[in-house]
Amino acid sequence: MSGTPGSSSRHRPGAPDAWLMGIDIGAGSLKTMVVGSDGRVGGSASADLVTASPQPRFSEQDPAHWWRALCDTVPRALAQAGIGADAVVGVSFSAGAHTPVLEDAQGRVLRPAILWSDQRSGDQVRRLRERAGDRILALAYNAPSPTWTLPQLWWLCEHEPEVARAARRLYVAKDWLRTRLTGTWETDRTDAVGTMLMDVGADRWSEELCALAGWDSATLPPLVRPTDVVGTVTPAAAAQCGLCAGTPVVCGTSDTSIETFGAGSIHPGDGTVKLATAATFSVVSAQPNVHATLINYPLVVPGRWYTITGTNSCASAHRWLRDRFFLAPGGDGAAAFAEMDRLAAETPAGSEGLLFHPYLQGERAPHWDPLLRADYVGLTFAH
Repeated sequence: MSGTPGSSSRHRPGAPDAWLMGIDIGAGSLKTMVVGSDGRVGGSASADLVTASPQPRFSEQDPAHWWRALCDTVPRALAQAGIGADAVVGVSFSAGAHTPVLEDAQGRVLRPAILWSDQRSGDQVRRLRERAGDRILALAYNAPSPTWTLPQLWWLCEHEPEVARAARRLYVAKDWLRTRLTGTWETDRTDAVGTMLMDVGADRWSEELCALAGWDSATLPPLVRPTDVVGTVTPAAAAQCGLCAGTPVVCGTSDTSIETFGAGSIHPGDGTVKLATAATFSVVSAQPNVHATLINYPLVVPGRWYTITGTNSCASAHRWLRDRFFLAPGGDGAAAFAEMDRLAAETPAGSEGLLFHPYLQGERAPHWDPLLRADYVGLTFAH
């Protein structure tokens, strides 16, 4: 491998000689982590990401911000680990599912990426359910809701037809960012299922599902395994981000699939609770559990599936509370969270019957209603 300027093979005493790098696009930040071959975390760094809401129920991010965050966090994670880029023997990616990035024939991004939390396509979902709800469930193993790519693309075809006409390649978030390193184009089957454009039983893209949105299936990438090495870091990418040219790059998969595996949930019946921007509860099985109120994905482990229920607003609701009520302009976010913790510690468990429904951005399983709104229930004079 050729090294980038300033790279070296320095190591901390007792540290492994080979390191792996994982890069995750979250809803609120991008995080880069360096992990040794012995499982130890060597270093990590994160950079905030901004979600735009140009209209009510819209959630979008600029993919260019992901690349800038990668170029910012990679050198910092390496520095914290005390290693040179030439010690990294492989890089892989994860991100939230359903987030399409569209490029034209010249490789230009056509518009901001619509996030999984976006609720704009409620009308398209209603019509999909009326026209072909049972058929979609049979092919895609999931029922339509605004979180899926299929209704998002139909919304684009109806409201931004010039974007749909110009699109030549569709990426899911982690694939677009990975392509900045390798120049290749592919996705794994978990993220393919997340588009709701795949005939899951036949293990191929579905012309029938694409036709429901009027979408050209030629824009969809080849399918690979999440563990496949899909390319290497190009010299141009290495010069920008601080990795070594020639470093192998692995496809990766969706964040929840990786997290479920990382938590050790690999056997049927194993369950994992995830508390992040959104919250999910996943249960591993040996086969898909197709049901209109549940989410089904193939796990990164061959022959395993995971079934999910999820809420749209978890840590994002916590941050909303901080930003609106506890954080002064230019204030210290960590200090504001600490004050919230102090006040919460003074409150008896159960909050004397006060409940908060966190439907700040509609809701997913089991309600699947983009119009649900947050509320407090059980408020009394005691509060």
